[in-house]
Amino acid sequence: MKPKTLTTLLIAAATLAVALTASAQKLPSEQKVSFYAPADIKIDGKPTEWTGKYQAKNSATLLTYVMSNDEENLYLAIQADQTPAIGKIFFGGISLVVKSKKDKAIAPVKITYPLVTTDERLGIISPLKDKDQNADAAATATNDLLGKAAKTINIAGLIEVADPDISVYNDLGIKAAAQADNTRTMTFEYKLPLKFIKHLMDESSAFDYSIIVNGGELKRAGVSVGAPITGSGSPTGGGGGGMVILAGAPVGDMFSPTDLKASYKLASK
Repeated sequence: MKPKTLTTLLIAAATLAVALTASAQKLPSEQKVSFYAPADIKIDGKPTEWTGKYQAKNSATLLTYVMSNDEENLYLAIQADQTPAIGKIFFGGISLVVKSKKDKAIAPVKITYPLVTTDERLGIISPLKDKDQNADAAATATNDLLGKAAKTINIAGLIEVADPDISVYNDLGIKAAAQADNTRTMTFEYKLPLKFIKHLMDESSAFDYSIIVNGGELKRAGVSVGAPITGSGSPTGGGGGGMVILAGAPVGDMFSPTDLKASYKLASK
């Protein structure tokens, strides 16, 4: 075989191998499999337990996630690495909604986190948007304010709990946390005891769920519906009716919920 021909074949083989690897690593838009949770999970917003374990990457919500369980808890770990997604998350938090597969009339269980004020939101996301700031310093600044601001989890559908807002330090076993890292990626972790959602599961221990990036309402940003947005938004386009860009995304996207819907069956050890 001529050297040139051999070289061509080697290059082609290497290209095919890279393509196959990339294809194998491509994640579906919704998680397709059950996943037993790693041991010794700590809900702290750090991605340590989840590296290499994410099961889906959703283009509608701009989130990468993995849902898992052990014998007592359901876990959800989410990563967001795009400024529009992060900005939107801090308007209205991310909601995990667990629904019954067998009876749609049964009220779902819903937890929402993180919840911060408009001023806190701007302080949290500004360091991550500032590309001139050192990435380690940006993560530290974001995490410092996030730790002080996101102290509440909103819950719905739990008969045992009357107050819809509980502390992140509650004694119910419901946990949530978030952290930024030095790649400007944010990790969000949630823990929900299975005892709160057993009544939503079918005979195979399966349930439906939604993950919703809520966005915000115009009034939450101090703006009346139909009024021009000033300050943190900047108009694009000519004339008087240009699109408004807020935190890197069109304002309509920032204030409209985006979600994914799928089903999950508890994994066995």
